[in-house]
Amino acid sequence: MGTLLLNYPSRFEAYGSVEIYELSRIHTLLSMGISPRPGAYSIPSLKQFEDIASRTVFIVPVKNEDPFVLEGVLRAIPYYSQVILVSNSQREPLNMYKVELDIARTIFKNTGRTIIILHQKDKVLADNLAPHLPSIIGEDSLVKDGKGEGMLIGAIIADALRAENIAFVDADNYIPSVVLEYALIYYTTLSMSESKYKMVRIYWGYKAWMSPGELYYRRMGRASSIVNALFNKVLSYRRRVETDIIKTSNSGEHAMSMDLAREIVYGGGFSVETQELVSILEKCYLGVERGLCPSLHGGIEIYQVESLSPHIHAEKGEAHVLEMIFESASALYHSEIAEERGKSFILKTLGDLGFSRDPVQISKYEYPKIDARKLMDTVLTESSSSAGFGVWPDQ
Repeated sequence: MGTLLLNYPSRFEAYGSVEIYELSRIHTLLSMGISPRPGAYSIPSLKQFEDIASRTVFIVPVKNEDPFVLEGVLRAIPYYSQVILVSNSQREPLNMYKVELDIARTIFKNTGRTIIILHQKDKVLADNLAPHLPSIIGEDSLVKDGKGEGMLIGAIIADALRAENIAFVDADNYIPSVVLEYALIYYTTLSMSESKYKMVRIYWGYKAWMSPGELYYRRMGRASSIVNALFNKVLSYRRRVETDIIKTSNSGEHAMSMDLAREIVYGGGFSVETQELVSILEKCYLGVERGLCPSLHGGIEIYQVESLSPHIHAEKGEAHVLEMIFESASALYHSEIAEERGKSFILKTLGDLGFSRDPVQISKYEYPKIDARKLMDTVLTESSSSAGFGVWPDQ
């Protein structure tokens, strides 16, 4: 038996101990009965598929998404993988978080699968996280708002579940089967990689744009196209060799080994996906001589895989897109990667987009030295809002 059949990437570019691979493409989503062949990879047996899936924990950040859409996303994640839902949804006047909690509870009752749901503004979470990661706590003594903050919380809880890999999917995907495709991409690529420090980032084959009376398939979202160009230009200036290797600077759909997740410096808000790449390159490209790279001998492998299915998600408006661009560009601008020419290019691009303010210093968070299991147990035991369905002591 084989699962998804994926081509080996044809080349990679090396930056210090970081290998960034060209796009891989999918030959077929199900390759049962196909014998192994040169230049392609699939997980060879159902047992190995179950093994990699059971060692991969999915993290779903959510904020006020349509419950119908969220439920589809959660049900599309393969049963073998545990799920962590990190919510920053409103609790008044309409309690969206209660709806999300009820969805998680219902799925557990239907399937018996493990689902943990936490609210980002849970006071018990903040009180127990603050001694270990004080910078993530805002003026209200709760965890700050922001997608990156929620993703880091999810990673810590996944660590408590003894995850070997973590996988992120956004909660606004309208087509559940696309989430299943992403899961197959994660499992296959993580299994294919031989490095202890590995990451796979999904490049949408098409992003479907819906307008009255029309469905238009674009090759790339606006934020991604702009930030990819910025990242590649900054890298080109730094290395003195032109590159277009970065295709997934803003990939919300990505997965990585827990070993790599513990080494990343996370960005706050919408800078998080770009900051992940920045952090890896700062440590293991520019920081090699300073001893900053934990994976110096084994290397970091970053894969980029083009999906077959078009990506259709909720459109959140022009302001949302511009915020993503600005925060991602800010992460690049204030990084060690950006030299003066790179900084000038970023400023010019932002100016052309109508921004009158300079790039800001984004919030950054190192993975904390913390007893993740103790944090999870305390939150699930003492909190009146967070819940762990199917989580047992000493799991």
